[in-house]
Amino acid sequence: MSTRCFWLTALSALGVLTAGSLAAQSSLSGTAAGLVQNFRARSEASGVTQVSGTALGFTGSLRFRRFELGVQYAEGTLQPTDQVSESRDLVEGALALRFVGTPWLSVEMGPRVRHYATTSGAERWVTWRLGGRVETALVGTSVRGYAMLWRGLGLEVNVPPGSGSAHGGEVGVTVDLGPGGGRGPLWVALVYGIDQAQVHGAARRETVETLTLTAGLRRR
Repeated sequence: MSTRCFWLTALSALGVLTAGSLAAQSSLSGTAAGLVQNFRARSEASGVTQVSGTALGFTGSLRFRRFELGVQYAEGTLQPTDQVSESRDLVEGALALRFVGTPWLSVEMGPRVRHYATTSGAERWVTWRLGGRVETALVGTSVRGYAMLWRGLGLEVNVPPGSGSAHGGEVGVTVDLGPGGGRGPLWVALVYGIDQAQVHGAARRETVETLTLTAGLRRR
């Protein structure tokens, strides 16, 4: 099964599970949203390659009490800034299992797969992440901000085969569009993220920056 098919299947399964479970269990809640992402990557090996572009995708979550399962998927085409290197087709997906300890603190763990396809072959970066997130109200209950830091428990790259380390973080703002500025079913979010991966035994490093706009629905 291709990377793209895997993540589309995961998203579809989450959607079906969310719809069916929410109808039967009032203790479950879920979100579903579309996203637009500005993606910039800088690869350092024998030389420096920079690519950028726009990716479109989906994100969703299903929460039961203090546990939450999240899924994210996006794909797009990245163009080289030097106008010489090959363009890349990007497919990226992530799964995360979160434990919400308090209304403002949670931890999560799960894999993120980043797949590049070019005419010369496919390149795949797989990272297992462990991170912590803090969230706080900025304006009443309708505008909230958060910050997250994570560390890679493992990194695997297929071209050339190798392992390594990774770390990163993100900051974001979420605005609820409920009546009177309350916490309603509609929301939008703007998130900046950065991560850096280093392959052991090779002078190879990749830095990725993303700016993601998300708009979605929340159901309780």
